[in-house]
Amino acid sequence: MKHYALTGGIGSGKSTVLAIFKKMRVPTFSADDSAKHAMEYNPDVKEKIITIFGDSVYKGNVPNRVLLANQVFNDKAKLEALNAVVHPAVKAAYAQWQNEQDAPYTMYEFPIVFELDAQNRFDGVILVTAPEKERIRRVQNRDKISEDAVRARMLNQWTDEQKMPFADFVIENIDLSSTASQVNALHQHLLKQD
Repeated sequence: MKHYALTGGIGSGKSTVLAIFKKMRVPTFSADDSAKHAMEYNPDVKEKIITIFGDSVYKGNVPNRVLLANQVFNDKAKLEALNAVVHPAVKAAYAQWQNEQDAPYTMYEFPIVFELDAQNRFDGVILVTAPEKERIRRVQNRDKISEDAVRARMLNQWTDEQKMPFADFVIENIDLSSTASQVNALHQHLLKQD
């Protein structure tokens, strides 16, 4: 079984592409969903986050994502501290999930695969791209935040130009029907890989 990483900058449409793969019965795993789960349900992760950021970042079991985002996306050291807590939990969850799969290949949505130098853990990396203006618009609409807040998050990720040389495949996500066609063509290609 092959294992592929799906990556792209914030607002590029990784989740949309992942959903199309899922519709084609490809086993899919989302690092973001796994991180959210770990932050809510893993007591060790929760305790470490509170130690770093204080009690105010949680309301009951639910992390205050806006407060956390405001802290980490404007402070690289805090972002690295958060990643150091959350990523090992996500990596462990993925390893367990991976062992339970039975398919020609799996797809792991991993936004910062290149930033963490983790691309060699996969049989290939698929990069989802979209024009910067469109990405900003999507994130503003989704998260109800300012353009400056979106740009602050973007600064913590590599640009598409930095990622391109390391990607094995690129899906340009501007128009949904075109994106679906690209994913379908790639799916057929990946099914033929030994």
